[in-house]
Amino acid sequence: MRRISAAAAALLSAGVLWGVAPVRAAEPSDLPAAQPSPAAAPSPAPAQPTGPVIVPPAPLEPPGATQTLRLASGAELWTIPYAALQQFVADGTINDRQLLQLAANSGWPDDQLRAALAKPYAVGLVDLANFLYSPAGVAFLQQQTQAFRPLMASGRDVRVEGLRAAILRSAQSGTISAMAILRELPTTFVVELGGPPTQRCSSLPCDNPQQCTSTLSWWVFLPACLQAAAMNPAPAAATAP
Repeated sequence: MRRISAAAAALLSAGVLWGVAPVRAAEPSDLPAAQPSPAAAPSPAPAQPTGPVIVPPAPLEPPGATQTLRLASGAELWTIPYAALQQFVADGTINDRQLLQLAANSGWPDDQLRAALAKPYAVGLVDLANFLYSPAGVAFLQQQTQAFRPLMASGRDVRVEGLRAAILRSAQSGTISAMAILRELPTTFVVELGGPPTQRCSSLPCDNPQQCTSTLSWWVFLPACLQAAAMNPAPAAATAP
């Protein structure tokens, strides 16, 4: 079993994951910063005005019930079925070779990884949508999709729109989780394992470097960062509630 510090293990298993860098080390009662580092993200696109939330009625493609997580390494392209992810979360069984590799390279023990992938985070749909359509939210989405292949529609890269749509569809129930967002992704979202490193949205210290760069660790932190951003639309710094 992979070894991590007791402090980091306790934080992950409890779901106490801090937002995007920069943010100070804080007590669990602190709220995380919600904006990505300006140097890590391209210039944001113009924000849409605040108003009624319009959740996309359908994904760019049907939800990837059978091919949710797609990965590429060089010329090799493969798919991890959503059912395989569900089974891993439910009982720890892995019957997919690529999922086994991703879990082994995640930087976290399997039991903590399973719990974190399934952990629900309460969010307000309006607050979350307002953040995702704001300049800070667009920059966040641009940063968080850097490791994906361009997703083209009508000659335009729609990675930001694709991830935002998946997040908002998963948030309609009032909670989000890594598994729920994965379920709603367009099936053409492909992670380039040999491309830019995944930009984990947290500055929580990494005792194992894989905790900062691995694909599954990135997914584990995403909903926690989104919850923090929705709760703190424009914080100057992390503050106690």
